[in-house]
Amino acid sequence: MQSDGEVRASVADLVAQLTGSDVAQIQPTSRLKELGIDSLLAVELADELGRRHGLYLSDQAVDSMRTVEDAVRAVAHHDGATPPTWAQSPDAGPVVLSTSPAGDSPAETTEHDVPLDRSRFTAGAITTALTMIVIGGLVGVALGFGASTLLASTGLGDTELPPISASPTADAGEETGSTPTPTPSPTAETSDPAVPEPSLAASSTTVSPGTRFTLTGAIPAVGPGAQLRVQVKDPDSDWDDFPVTLTTGTDGGFSAEVYTSRTGTREWRLIHVETGEATPSVAVTIG
Repeated sequence: MQSDGEVRASVADLVAQLTGSDVAQIQPTSRLKELGIDSLLAVELADELGRRHGLYLSDQAVDSMRTVEDAVRAVAHHDGATPPTWAQSPDAGPVVLSTSPAGDSPAETTEHDVPLDRSRFTAGAITTALTMIVIGGLVGVALGFGASTLLASTGLGDTELPPISASPTADAGEETGSTPTPTPSPTAETSDPAVPEPSLAASSTTVSPGTRFTLTGAIPAVGPGAQLRVQVKDPDSDWDDFPVTLTTGTDGGFSAEVYTSRTGTREWRLIHVETGEATPSVAVTIG
């Protein structure tokens, strides 16, 4: 086990890399949140510390890291936690790639990519999402009730139309005769508007290894609440599942933030898990 001083230097170095902070300003009592380490970056910090020091930081250890010194204690006084079963298998999932300091050679590429959705999101994020769903439902009910009340008060919903069963009669003295029924032209027939095609765009088509970029678009046919999975394709290979899943919003829209350490031009797309319907692909060059 390394000394507290060595671990403290390692923590400060990683925090500086992840946030762009000056190492000299990172003190043991500095709060990670104030340095720019949010819940997502806290997971990256924990994974990088684990790689450097040959250990695994549990979810409880990550959640307890409030200051720089908390992160040092989590490593120096490791609780003996081991990775979950899926993380111990060679093909189970991606591992984190450490970022190289400015001026050094690019970091070695691992065999797997880095997912963004490790199960370490806090209960506060889940509570916030549920609260937004409930508020949205209440607003929708209120708007519907208000619209129906407005129609009732203005009488727009009670407009009476003449009966369609009455047939016109010919005026006295007017000769009656059969009138040929006009044949509608083919252009008169209309059809329901088609459902928009799936779409996909990347926030940037060229990024550095380990740099986040966003995939946005929509699969209108699946509607809201559908589960999508990100897929990636390298040259001369088939599509592979990328370990990021998400749920569609209004009109089947989505936004997924991903990053990878593997260099080269890679194609990306999203598919509907249930039906397999996919968006168009978009190419992003890494490196």
